[in-house]
Amino acid sequence: MRALAVTYAGKLALAFIAATAALFSLYSPATAQDAQRDTITSVELEIDWADGKPGEGIAAEVNEAIQRTLQLAIMEQLGASIPRLEANKEQITSTLLNVFDLVLDKRGMKLTDIAITPAENTLVRLAISLIGDKLESVSVDFRFPSDTPLLGAVTASDRDAISAALEAKLGGAPVSDLSWVEKLIVREVLAELAARNEYVGFDPLVLTIPDAQAKVIITLLPRFGEAVVERYFVKLRSGTMLNLQLSDVGSFVGANMESLRGLPVGFVKGKNSLICGYLEKETVFAPDLAIASPVATAELYIAGADASLVFTVESQKFRLSASGRVDFNRPTDNARLDFSAGLRVLPTADVWAHGTFYPGEFELRPQAGIGYRNRDRAFAEFGYDFKMNSAIARAQLNVLPDFYLSAEAYAEDKLKDENEYGITYIFRNIYELKVITDFRDEIFASLGVRL
Repeated sequence: MRALAVTYAGKLALAFIAATAALFSLYSPATAQDAQRDTITSVELEIDWADGKPGEGIAAEVNEAIQRTLQLAIMEQLGASIPRLEANKEQITSTLLNVFDLVLDKRGMKLTDIAITPAENTLVRLAISLIGDKLESVSVDFRFPSDTPLLGAVTASDRDAISAALEAKLGGAPVSDLSWVEKLIVREVLAELAARNEYVGFDPLVLTIPDAQAKVIITLLPRFGEAVVERYFVKLRSGTMLNLQLSDVGSFVGANMESLRGLPVGFVKGKNSLICGYLEKETVFAPDLAIASPVATAELYIAGADASLVFTVESQKFRLSASGRVDFNRPTDNARLDFSAGLRVLPTADVWAHGTFYPGEFELRPQAGIGYRNRDRAFAEFGYDFKMNSAIARAQLNVLPDFYLSAEAYAEDKLKDENEYGITYIFRNIYELKVITDFRDEIFASLGVRL
């Protein structure tokens, strides 16, 4: 981007140099006698912006262009000779005034005065005023292949930062030469995007309307050959709410994940925390969930071209669960329904009532107790089974978003055959495939559904 900056400043300098070289050709080259006299070692430039200094980018570009021209005129055309500069000071001043004013006028600037002080370090002072309309503000907007509120939210800080940077560098620039201002804006936008790692995978197209209130529209399309997100998966989880309650949440999250498909992997990785934060914040406003005071947590993983979102919603007030399962290779009690209801008394604790129903035997086992939960990672609960007349304990450890270990054990020795220890795989957010054993003489598989 620095090369671009030099190129545009160079174009301005070329206009100065072309006219200056023609006029300064009237002066003869330095002679050997001149070279033996006092020599100019450097040319210092001071610019007084009479009506207020423009942005740093404009000021730097004008300064660089004029400095190049003075270097050519004084150090090369005049041979860096102090006597020659002093002898022709009036004509040189007039020449530079005409040349600079002619070029600056096209850019919406007026050179009102120029003063040259010949010395070993020659000082050149210029007074420049800005004329006509000036660039006051810049608004930046992004366009993606699929524009959604999610993408708008996660790029908001970048748009604001680029707008602020453009105003700082180009604010106050005269907008008389629209082509010049447009090139400056495009140059600075490309430089700002290149400085942000999340955007290197895009091939940006910049459209600007240079005016006092400039508008910039940046269309961001993935570069050819860039790795993009091709598939996405949403893993919806809750230990305190029914899947039926989360149907709208699943639709909302899925729609937002769809907007990430086709975007560069680097961009999605760079915006990971912002994407999760947006989904967590917006989900809890779903009207059907308000009564449960939900808290959402999101974790986004990128593996190759796949994006996987683990989205957990937990109630701060209640605990509800319901599931059914069918066991295979088990002679009795091979179907059961489980349902629980609880009240959260602390952020990590609840009191609960549980029921296990066996349709084959038409048997209901009511239970009640207290439970401890470590967010969505694990839980342990202790209670009493009124049908079996025994204390019971349950525990679950979520090893991965798709896998968990579980245990259900009775305190009475005579009920050891009722104990279950298993590993479970969750697929499509609803179904569960379990392998269960009592660590005695039984091992079987089951297929369950989470309601």
